[in-house]
Amino acid sequence: HGGETIGLESQQVQKELLKALDDEGKTKIEANKVLDLEYEVPFLAHAPLEPMNCTANVTDNFCEVWVPTQSQGGCMDAAKEITGLDEKQIQIHTTYLGGGFGRRGETDYVKQSLILAKALGKPIKVTWMREEDMQHDFYRPSTYNLFKAGIDEAGKPLAWNHRVVASPLRGGSANTLDRSAVDGASNLPYDIPNIYVDYCRSDLAVPVGYWRSVGPSQNTFITESFIDEIAYAAEKDPYEYRKKLLKNHPRLLNVLELAAEKSGWGKKLLAGHTMGIAVVEDKGSACAQVAEISIEQSQVQIHRIVCALDCGQVIHPGIVESQTVGSVVFGLTAALYGEINIKEGRVVQSNFHDYPLLGIHEMPDVEVYLVDSNDEPGGAGEPAVPPVAPAVTNAIFAATGKRIRSLPIKSKDL
Repeated sequence: HGGETIGLESQQVQKELLKALDDEGKTKIEANKVLDLEYEVPFLAHAPLEPMNCTANVTDNFCEVWVPTQSQGGCMDAAKEITGLDEKQIQIHTTYLGGGFGRRGETDYVKQSLILAKALGKPIKVTWMREEDMQHDFYRPSTYNLFKAGIDEAGKPLAWNHRVVASPLRGGSANTLDRSAVDGASNLPYDIPNIYVDYCRSDLAVPVGYWRSVGPSQNTFITESFIDEIAYAAEKDPYEYRKKLLKNHPRLLNVLELAAEKSGWGKKLLAGHTMGIAVVEDKGSACAQVAEISIEQSQVQIHRIVCALDCGQVIHPGIVESQTVGSVVFGLTAALYGEINIKEGRVVQSNFHDYPLLGIHEMPDVEVYLVDSNDEPGGAGEPAVPPVAPAVTNAIFAATGKRIRSLPIKSKDL
């Protein structure tokens, strides 16, 4: 990526994120009890099973591209740029994708095949090695978050202050707001009278891009963990606490109650088992999840995920359920293992031996409950990703009294 990361280290990344903070916008909260906390999430790779690949054929008057892509328009623009041909002279064939998750919205690998095909005058297929794929990704941003909240004598939240430090997904000037960085934070659904969310831009050289569910993927872990912390500080049940604060969001309240009911929230569990809960509104859908876990030999065992999803009108329930289960797997993989480290300007991880995926032996029972609705269809492939991590870490707190404020979950934190 242009050598801009030469000499960069993971420790320096954290320092650069902290440097982006300043005193502007900091508030003093007057309340019976004030929480002042920090949360962090790491860079994440997309790690699709099918590496980046593209086949191109370029002649003097025609260009044909075969590519597993999430951005046909981007591929067309790349082909026009490199070949100089008119759009009518270019044909983009979209093949099946062996996983994308946002990575195949980029066109770097497409441009490679086009440049080579044009230079050599023959059809060229470019396929990246796994190591190239892992170390030259457009990663989910690493973010640093400062929180402050106050509650009154009855435990009701009075104020919520959240400062997000992150690299922007799409350039822009230094004063440009990256809405993806605050998505899932600025649209907080809870009934809190004073909410302040601030974005601090950090221009790290590490390339970043869209990662499945984008902003809510990290911000829901952060906000749903923090609301859990407030509930415990108020000495309230975290489900009941959310329930009272969602009175103005009936759709989200409905899935919260459905997930709690189907999971048996509040009922006696097996010895050593605890539950955590989390909700999100994302991509036009509402989702709530309950995780049932236990801690065994300093490792978290996830036994069950109960997911209630309202994605509007459902045409094919089986497909939505499959997408939801896949989202849970994706979210659990990130929560348990996902972490990209930088050393001497390069990504340390290179393959699935040091960037592992969730194993079949670790897969929990996943129960999916779809809300019967005639509303406009919303997203189904992404909204179940964000609540997984906070549901699990909130359950860990219920089991150990230890709060996970940075991911991935490590045995030393249990």
